Amino acid sequence: MTKSRILLFVKIPPPVTGATLMNKRVYDSKLLRDAFDIRSICISYMDHLSDMGKWQISKIIIFMKTMFMLIKELIYHRPDLTYFQISPLGYAFLRDIIFVAIMKLFSIKIIFHIRGKGIKNKSTKPFKRLLYRWVFLNSVIICLSDLLIYDIADVFFGRVHVVNNGIPDVASSLKLNITPFKRSANIIRLLFLSNLDEGKGIYDFITAMGLLSTKSCQFEAIIVGAEAKLTRYDIDSFISQLGLQNCVKYLGAIYGDEKWQTISSTDVVVFPTKYANEAFPAIPIEAMQFGKPVIATKEGAIPDIVEDGVTGFLVDNDSPEQIAEKLEILINDSMLREAMGKAGRKKYETKYRLETFELNLLKVFKDVS
Repeated sequence: MTKSRILLFVKIPPPVTGATLMNKRVYDSKLLRDAFDIRSICISYMDHLSDMGKWQISKIIIFMKTMFMLIKELIYHRPDLTYFQISPLGYAFLRDIIFVAIMKLFSIKIIFHIRGKGIKNKSTKPFKRLLYRWVFLNSVIICLSDLLIYDIADVFFGRVHVVNNGIPDVASSLKLNITPFKRSANIIRLLFLSNLDEGKGIYDFITAMGLLSTKSCQFEAIIVGAEAKLTRYDIDSFISQLGLQNCVKYLGAIYGDEKWQTISSTDVVVFPTKYANEAFPAIPIEAMQFGKPVIATKEGAIPDIVEDGVTGFLVDNDSPEQIAEKLEILINDSMLREAMGKAGRKKYETKYRLETFELNLLKVFKDVS
């Protein structure tokens, strides 16, 4: 039996983002490659997050090369389907429209995997709404959560496939015999894990630490993430401004086993994102697989991931007071921390394993091929 031909047209690291990491997992999937005849065009426009949103000659050169690679692939290895993680907003969307136009010119069916949100807000004007409708016409769309389908409801009228992200179960296989830094006895460790961007709620987290320091709570807070729109200087300056140098530390970017060790040695993970395009972040799932309760905002699909009062707490955007309040509860209640951690681990095992993601994606590919 001849296998269906699928072209993976995907953005991969660098830079390291949730979307590029998931694309790399699709690219690496043995399950998909065994089921289909897969070829790939892997794209990386920049090395650093600080270059995001900036016009650079190197990006134009990469775009031109990618365009010619796509045309060549469609001519000489015509696929039955193209899997494309399109950028849904901004200049990146306008750039990706050119790739879509080429695919449509060759009458190639496209599977769009939408890994962001914001289309609903951007498609209020008639011209943009028509543009989005043309892009998605006669295509297949994969959303990350039922909670995100509303975002494309005005521009796509076909069946929407929902595939939750999944991540490898490193918690089960990691040898937890190395701690990246010493832990103070009987002090609760709090973790903020994200690239440094004000939209990810980093200042809300630090402000919450300031509020928490005025209460009878013993804690130490660590911040882990690559410099992006904010730098180490920005973060250290804000920590100093609030007089929190003794209990809040920025460790910089941490990857691989050291990152997993850091999550493992943490008691609570805080993810107070207010990023407008936040869709289905991996950080709460990473925390849950290690059995850690999560405090997070209600952006995107986070309420689908973090069950309020069960696997953690949900708070409003721009609410360091609420973060501090929920943290105080968890700091003072070890049994609640343990119960939430166990519930989070169970939910991860049920819904968010990488194997589950691959099986669900395989089902979509088979359904539409």
